Amino acid sequence: MSRSIRSSRLISYDDTARSPPMAVPNRSRNTEGSSYRNSYDASHKRDHMSKTIEQLLICGICELRLNVPKMLNCQHTFCLECLEESIHKQTDKTYIGCITCGTKQLLKDPDLTVLPSNLHIDNMLLMMNPAPTRPSSLIRTTVGSYQLENSLAPTLQCSKCQTVSETSLHKCDHCMSMLCAICWLAHVDELSRQLGQLEGQLKSAIEKLDHKMIEYKSRFSEINVEITDCFRDKILALQQQQTELLDSSQGILNDAVCSHEMVRAKIDQLMVSIGRPIVGSLDPVQVYLKLHKDLSIVLEEVSLWGRERVIFNREKLKVESIFDTQPVPTIKPSTSVKPSVKHQLHPNSSETSVIQFYKTHVYKPRLLWNHCQRPTGVGFAPWNHEELKKPLLYVAGSECRIVFGIDKTNGHIVQKISHEELSYPQGITFDPDRKELLVTDKWKHCIFVFSQEGQLLRKLCSKGDQAGQLRSPEGIAFCSSETIFVCDTGNDRIQCLSTNDGKAHTQFGRLTKDQLVKATQSKISSRMVDLKNPTDIAVQKDSILVLDAGNRRVKLFNKYGEQLLEFGQTGTINGQFQYPEVIGVDPAGFILVGDGGNAKVLVYRPNGQFVTALGSRGDSAGKFNWISGICVSKDWEIVISDYKNHAVQLIF
Repeated sequence: MSRSIRSSRLISYDDTARSPPMAVPNRSRNTEGSSYRNSYDASHKRDHMSKTIEQLLICGICELRLNVPKMLNCQHTFCLECLEESIHKQTDKTYIGCITCGTKQLLKDPDLTVLPSNLHIDNMLLMMNPAPTRPSSLIRTTVGSYQLENSLAPTLQCSKCQTVSETSLHKCDHCMSMLCAICWLAHVDELSRQLGQLEGQLKSAIEKLDHKMIEYKSRFSEINVEITDCFRDKILALQQQQTELLDSSQGILNDAVCSHEMVRAKIDQLMVSIGRPIVGSLDPVQVYLKLHKDLSIVLEEVSLWGRERVIFNREKLKVESIFDTQPVPTIKPSTSVKPSVKHQLHPNSSETSVIQFYKTHVYKPRLLWNHCQRPTGVGFAPWNHEELKKPLLYVAGSECRIVFGIDKTNGHIVQKISHEELSYPQGITFDPDRKELLVTDKWKHCIFVFSQEGQLLRKLCSKGDQAGQLRSPEGIAFCSSETIFVCDTGNDRIQCLSTNDGKAHTQFGRLTKDQLVKATQSKISSRMVDLKNPTDIAVQKDSILVLDAGNRRVKLFNKYGEQLLEFGQTGTINGQFQYPEVIGVDPAGFILVGDGGNAKVLVYRPNGQFVTALGSRGDSAGKFNWISGICVSKDWEIVISDYKNHAVQLIF
């Protein structure tokens, strides 16, 4: 009887998880009733498993089956020869990079043979390329005098050397290999060597962790710098705000000191007049009555002085003044009084008629409106209100940040225009073609453009000193052809701007060399003119009237900045300026200047010759404390806003 060699089966592994070793079946003959399909399925599974294992044994560098595989710290395995060739091409040979995941591994030894082997891969290579095996030992049993081959006796085979053993093998729970005693000792030595590699990996992990900690500390250093910069900027902003508040407080104090000195000067002058004997004068009684009247005026000013209570609002961070007085009711026309005869003036009236009107007219307010704190700019809209069918009178309230539209006949508030960004409305003008309201913001250094309905359409300009930029703008006047003239008070100049985008067309005033150079490059007409803190402006036909408040002068220019006329001087008598702040032009071209220092409205002919003065200091009807806005309607209605009396008066 021929003797057949017993075949052995290898252990199969899955790529993702190790499976327990497959049981080695006993050799048995196929029964006649075995299914052909079962045989086909088993064969198909073996082919699929073989292909899967084959894919795992491909080197990622040469794309061939692994030869002397070596494993990196990232657990990816490559041929030793491929790794040596890869590091040979590198300039820096202190590390080796994984082509699969990109991880860089530091090399303490340039000899790559010390890299650990991948036992899993080694076992699979042995499975795909088994070593030559010797014939399996035959297990014999003796029955009587015969030795029979026991084909059904169980056998065990070493996964390393392929030796078939009848004794038990050692099973490795790491690689799931079945090893004989000799291979087991070698396998334990290999595991011991790999423990040394694990120690190297731990040291590398420590270096990586320490490096991350360094980067982490570096990031926190950057964060600390950002925090310092942020709070430094906030501190600078607070310091800037503190400076502005201190300037505001000092400005209020300076106004009070100036007012105090003026009252003291009047008292001293009156003391001198009272000290003179009236005996011997031409009319002693008239002298006495005049002195008595002047004394009453001075005593009234003394009683009214200092009624403002200045406080610091911590919540709003603002210096506020509370005007301690009872509100004066709005004066309405009385039906019991016979209305005055309307004047017969028109734009073509002779200068003599206009002068006679200003000198002989009784200036009693037809309306005294006191519904906003610290009013500034005023003006009549050039369009009729839809419901009232007549123009509204607009008043800028600097304290409440609202532009009021009121009915001039009774003082009723018809419209309120405001915006969250509007900070200090100062000057007012109108674009009659577009029906737009333009308001200068002294604190935001820009111009707000509102629609007829009060909707914000756009903002013009930004803070700066170049052409098209503003610094504390005040007066504003519409010219024509979508252009406006603006008093750039903080930059001591006048700018002609586009109402569409705020682009500068011309500029004149105290211009620096840098401003002139950049204006020339931008093809903007510029002219050097002596202006100091211009506060208001008015357009008179083709001429521009500028109130040069710093120099206490009124100057007339053409549209290109060429000076045509100049008048005014500092003083307290009629026709002289103390603190002029606003300017207006009537339909006949007469010039009206509001002087806050002298508390009067000064009237001049178009050539600058003084005509008369309107009003006096006080807080009653027809008197002023600080004139902050003025305008004249086409019907010679004069509107005057009073910053300190918190009132707006409309007079004929």
